[in-house]
Amino acid sequence: MTNPQDRKQQERQARRRRIQAAAREVFAERGYAKASIEHIAKQAGLSVGAIYLYFRSKEDLYVSLLEETLAAIDADLSALREQQGITDRLGATFDRLLAWAAADVEGTRIVRLLSQPGVRPQLSDEVVTEVGAGMTRLRDHLGACIADGIHAGVYRSIGAAEVADLLWALFLGNLDAAETRNNLELPAHPAAEAARAALSLIEGTLRLPPAPLRAAA
Repeated sequence: MTNPQDRKQQERQARRRRIQAAAREVFAERGYAKASIEHIAKQAGLSVGAIYLYFRSKEDLYVSLLEETLAAIDADLSALREQQGITDRLGATFDRLLAWAAADVEGTRIVRLLSQPGVRPQLSDEVVTEVGAGMTRLRDHLGACIADGIHAGVYRSIGAAEVADLLWALFLGNLDAAETRNNLELPAHPAAEAARAALSLIEGTLRLPPAPLRAAA
């Protein structure tokens, strides 16, 4: 039986998800710059004051939309790790991240927003904790793939976490490069292909050389 405290928390989460669903529609229709808390409150059928009970600012609400996205990708990467063989695991995981970047432009814009100076004071601790944990889990999937390769004798014994940080930086840099070219109206550039080529170079240094064949006795 649900106790009153649990029921209250469930109701809070349901209201929070309702606001986020309304926000997704408003941001998709108007764009981030032209959307307002007033628009979102109207879409959700709530007062502006009610929105601020759950989110500190428009930025806080916008960034919170990553929570569901990151959870879905986390689940995808967990399943992918179980399905792929050791030698293909890291590449498939990185490809899934690049596919997300290509398919969810709004989501990856939110990721880039997090690097902007002055954004932290606009965010609640709850959103920072949830989104930070979600992004860490994605990076950790890269580290897990590297650790799997080390344990299987495919990769050199090297710091998996450090290489995962490098690959995560490569992924984020790929997002920034694509957005910069778009903003400057430069010719389209296959940024994802460049990122895959960089991954191949990194993975090439990780792989152990094949064991020499023994001469027949």
